[in-house]
Amino acid sequence: MSEVMFFAAWFWTFFKHRMYPMGPESPAVDGVWPPAGIETFDPWHLPFINTLILLLSGCAATWAHHALVHENNRKDLVNGLILAIGLGVIFTGMQAYEYSHAAFGFSGNIYGASFFMATGFHGFHVIIGTIFLAVCLIRALKGHFTPEKHVGFEAAAWYWHFVDVVWLFLFAAVYVWGQ
Repeated sequence: MSEVMFFAAWFWTFFKHRMYPMGPESPAVDGVWPPAGIETFDPWHLPFINTLILLLSGCAATWAHHALVHENNRKDLVNGLILAIGLGVIFTGMQAYEYSHAAFGFSGNIYGASFFMATGFHGFHVIIGTIFLAVCLIRALKGHFTPEKHVGFEAAAWYWHFVDVVWLFLFAAVYVWGQ
């Protein structure tokens, strides 16, 4: 719940400033969003590709889970985890590439601060989730999971889907609505 509330706080600040931007004279007259001089990312290029990458990673994690729980298929369990981890790493790399090409910084404006905090905190969760899945892969290769006993993998898969859902909200709110 603390993770949900942390993301809720960043969404709240972004929504507040998007709907009621503060201008130098009057919030109702001079406020613009994004602030003047901010060139936002086109949501339908790199951010959309990243969305597809993360969603495909979630599908791969679900495939791995299904292979274990419903088919006891070790090969597909391992392949699904490898694919989910690989796509998580690609997502992180693409996010780093995007950050390096941002036309705005973290400091000096509310847009940059909100953007980098929300997407950066999400990126941190992607890294943690990728590590969780990598540990599950190691455990799967060692035969630690059975269809009846796989709580660690189940928790990692739920966490990975939480990361997916948060990204969908970030994509819709920050990239599409916020431009």
